Amino acid sequence: MNLDLVYNPAAGSFRPARLAELVRAFEGRGATVAALPTAAEGVRLSGSADLVCVHGGDGTLRDTVQALGARAGEVPLCIAPAGTINLVARELGYGRDPEALAEQVMAAWRRGPETWVRAPLYALGDLPVVSCLSIGPDSHAVARVSSALKRRIGRFAYVVAMLQVLRQWPRQAMALSGELADGTPFTCEGAAVIVSHGALFAGPFRLSPNAALAADSVELIVLNRPSRRGVALFTAAAFAGWPLDRLGLATFRSVRRVAFDRCVSPVQVDGDHMPDCAYAIGPTGMTLRYVI
Repeated sequence: MNLDLVYNPAAGSFRPARLAELVRAFEGRGATVAALPTAAEGVRLSGSADLVCVHGGDGTLRDTVQALGARAGEVPLCIAPAGTINLVARELGYGRDPEALAEQVMAAWRRGPETWVRAPLYALGDLPVVSCLSIGPDSHAVARVSSALKRRIGRFAYVVAMLQVLRQWPRQAMALSGELADGTPFTCEGAAVIVSHGALFAGPFRLSPNAALAADSVELIVLNRPSRRGVALFTAAAFAGWPLDRLGLATFRSVRRVAFDRCVSPVQVDGDHMPDCAYAIGPTGMTLRYVI
C-alpha cells in the first residue's frame, strides 16, 4: 500500500521526531510512505497514493481535500492529529501515539471500505468544509489570531483575539435562504452564524445534537441575540454542556443548502480565516472516506 503522509510543519503541535515515528510505524506495517510537507501555495500529493494520511489540523485536512479535487471521493483519508484543535480527528477517534495510530489505521484498511466512515463533503463556494465555518464575532476573532501567538499558546490565542473583538463588536446583519434537509425552503436573518458539519466545534463542544460527519446535511445555527451578552451566554452554555437547542439562545436547522444575500467576510472555515468571500454553502456530490 502506498501512503502519502501530508504534514504541516506550522501545525500547533508538530514535532519532526513524531513525524519520523509515524513514518517508521507505517513502514513497519508494510506501507510505502511518501512524507510530503505543505507549502504556502498548498498541498502537493504524489498522485499514486492508495491512502492519504494528514498529519496536521482541520485546516491541513481541508487543504488536502482541496488538492485531491475530483479525486476527493475516491482516495481514502486518515488523520494523525497535530493541529491546535483537530475536530475531525477527535470526532472519529484517531489516536495520537504513532504506533497505536498506525495499527488502528492498518487494521481498518484490512477490514475494507465497507467499515470506514463516510462523510458527505460540503463546500463554501469552491472551498471544501471538512468540519465547520462561522460568520460573526467568532470569525472576526479568528481573523485577528496571531500566528506567532498561536504557535506559543495554542488554542488560547483565540481567547486573546476574542477579547480584542469585545472592544470592537461587529454588526453585519444578513439575510439567509436555503433548503432544509427534507427539501423545505427557508429564509431567516442573522448576524452571528455557525455552520457545523462535524459533531464538535471549537474543541470538545457539541452545539447541535444532530451534527455529525456522516450526516448528509449540515447544522445551521443562528444566534438569536448576537450581542456581547448573547454570545457570552451561548458560549457559557456550550462550556457547561447544556442542551443549546433547548435554551432559546439560537435557532437550529438541519440544512442542505444556505445562501447569503451578499458577500460575507470575514469567514472562519475549519479554524482558519478565509479572506475571500463566498455566497453559498452546499453539497459537492462527493463523499470523503475516513479509514477507521
